[in-house]
Amino acid sequence: AADDDPDVYKRKVIRGGSWKDIAYYLHTGTRHWEFQDTTKSYIGFRCAVTFLGRSIDDF
Repeated sequence: AADDDPDVYKRKVIRGGSWKDIAYYLHTGTRHWEFQDTTKSYIGFRCAVTFLGRSIDDF
């Protein structure tokens, strides 16, 4: 948002949960918002990699 935009434009969508949330917020479909200049210890991002599993020969 531009500096002269109204505050309502200066929000970011937060989805999913964090280490401190109840089960309701852990769903990625759950969304809430914070102002874009707000920081919280529980808002960030996650890195993930596809689990490739084990080879059938390992059993």
